[in-house]
Amino acid sequence: MPNRVSERLKLNIEKVLSLWEERTIKEVPSAHMVARLILRNTLPVYLTHLSEALSINRKMDVKSVLAHNDESIRIGRFHGRERAGSVNYVLTEVISEYHILREVLFHFLEEDGVQLSQHQRDIILDSVEQAVNDAAVKFTEIHSEIQQKFVNTLTHDLQNPISAARMNAQLILKRSDNPEACVSSGNRIVASLNRLTAMIRDLLDGSSLRAGEALSLHLIKCDLDSVVREVVDEMSVVNGDRFVLSSDEQVVGLYGCDGFRRAVENLIGNAVKYSTPQTPITVSLIKKNDRVLLTVHNTGAVIPEKEQPVLFQQFRRTKSAEESTNTGWGLGLTLVKGVVDAHKGTVRVESSAKKGTSFIMELPLNPIEKNAA
Repeated sequence: MPNRVSERLKLNIEKVLSLWEERTIKEVPSAHMVARLILRNTLPVYLTHLSEALSINRKMDVKSVLAHNDESIRIGRFHGRERAGSVNYVLTEVISEYHILREVLFHFLEEDGVQLSQHQRDIILDSVEQAVNDAAVKFTEIHSEIQQKFVNTLTHDLQNPISAARMNAQLILKRSDNPEACVSSGNRIVASLNRLTAMIRDLLDGSSLRAGEALSLHLIKCDLDSVVREVVDEMSVVNGDRFVLSSDEQVVGLYGCDGFRRAVENLIGNAVKYSTPQTPITVSLIKKNDRVLLTVHNTGAVIPEKEQPVLFQQFRRTKSAEESTNTGWGLGLTLVKGVVDAHKGTVRVESSAKKGTSFIMELPLNPIEKNAA
């Protein structure tokens, strides 16, 4: 039979959710970085069944708490899985979100002089504890899987430039009497070592982002138009004449030039990797009011809307990317976002079958005169 406590919860689920969300964003450092709090999406089911348990005054078993027999969509596990993919979330923050929920529930239900019985408090405590355990277990499992996948990919990818450099060094030893061949092999060694350096730099920056540190920028006078043109030219040497560049004027200001170059390289590299072969890739740089917009567009497989939130998360790749033959660390777009955040800009993706896929990087217009003032 419904009682005052169960009815109050049942009729005010949305209010409880809002109170919980407001506190979570304020008190959990990483929560404000999540576009939509994942627990907020499944919590209504949990609270509905909690109100039922309070109504009949009995503790909930696992199935009634979760409202589904399928372990893979249990509320706590779903929450833990999503949090494991976020750039900065740590396990203590996941647990904190449930502690906040517990406090919100007790505070809200005991307003207006209502006093929860010890049995009712036990029902709430047991249900929250079950959700915390599920979230912690899944968070740890996914974190371990992500890290292992990263290590495996890292080991494989680092071998390629090392092997190429070794092979060309051996060619130099065999062709010491052929200066032209030696110079050619030497250039390949330099290219391989540069690639290795870039991979290690990505790894170090990825570790910094994982630790919650912002990427540091060395701001210098930088012509973004020239940087984009140089990257497109370099990409054309390897990938052929498939790039369409649209940039009508210089964009000179104070920027982290190296970071901007790496972001452009990652976006164009992704477009090459996941576009339909031989189709054009359009790169545009335009000024719009007080902003600079860099857009990289390609045609190919659509990125489903539900997969787009994970694109910029560290060590995460979309399902389509995982199923493709393209290997990757899941760091490229995370580094793009790190560079953009350091410039106090934004980055987003638009993808549809009709229009193709566009990554849009938007930075503040930083004219030298304005910053020097």
